[in-house]
Amino acid sequence: MTRFAIIGAGLSGLACAHELVNAGHQVTLFDKGRGPGGRMSTRRVATPAGEACFDHGAQFFTARDPRFQTLVAELMAKGAVALWDSSRVRRGKDGTTSPLFDEPIYVGTPGMNGLVRGLAEGLNVRWGQRVSSVEGRPGAWMLALETGAAEGPFEAVICAIPAEQVDALLGTPAPAQAQAANKVRSVPCWAGLFAFDARLPLTWGLARFDDHPVIDVISATLDKPGRTGPAAYVVHARSDWSTRHLEDSADEVATHLLGVLAEVAGLPVEALPATLVRQAHRWRYSRVETGAGQDFIYDAGLRIGVCGDWLTAPRVESAWLSGHLLGAHLTA
Repeated sequence: MTRFAIIGAGLSGLACAHELVNAGHQVTLFDKGRGPGGRMSTRRVATPAGEACFDHGAQFFTARDPRFQTLVAELMAKGAVALWDSSRVRRGKDGTTSPLFDEPIYVGTPGMNGLVRGLAEGLNVRWGQRVSSVEGRPGAWMLALETGAAEGPFEAVICAIPAEQVDALLGTPAPAQAQAANKVRSVPCWAGLFAFDARLPLTWGLARFDDHPVIDVISATLDKPGRTGPAAYVVHARSDWSTRHLEDSADEVATHLLGVLAEVAGLPVEALPATLVRQAHRWRYSRVETGAGQDFIYDAGLRIGVCGDWLTAPRVESAWLSGHLLGAHLTA
């Protein structure tokens, strides 16, 4: 039995942990978040019309690999995942719409973090603990926490965090892996979170926009299974627009995105239903633009590895597969 530390309890870290635990290893996961979610977070906001829910990160996911399909089926049986069978369109520059794609898409329930929450069940996850450094030597690694506490020793360490954080964390103990992460480029995304006391006059639940100067995707929360509360919408801005406005205030961004949402709905802002929630969230590392071209990286001499969607492709399924494949490699 090997004692593993996994930094990051998102899809990659949890997938890797399951493989290791099933093989009889001892695994402790550390995550800076207060609970399951990360880029699959669900934000809940109290309003006079009830609690508004926003999947402000990933809006949905697909399941193309048979291994991931098996997991999705298991989580659907547990009620943690559901098929999202809603109207979805691609909206052209001239405002015309066409079908977006015809493959099944899924969501976590009752929020997108349902997928992560389902995977975290039964695992030893230390939520709310940020790792500031990895110190020691192969076979006896120590994790220094931001609180000043230390955890360890661990025989092996897996980093399942964004590339930018891998670069900072592993620069000293695993410079080759840090260098690989340093070459990866991620792009930001501003997300607008809006709730109203009535639905907007939109005929779809999900729309992706071609060549729009601001918007990439709009989704209607109430069209997703398991969602309740007032009419809530998430507006994801394009990466280039988000880059130009990266340091704008959340209030400025929310004002702008609300205006664009009204325009898409064919209404002036003042004619929108009563606004219950008007917020914006900045994802500084939203999506990988240039990946590393590997499923995972593991240095057997150092006993340090990395996994995550930044290694392959910016998809929910890719994140899970990266961790799953690293765990399978370590238990082969």
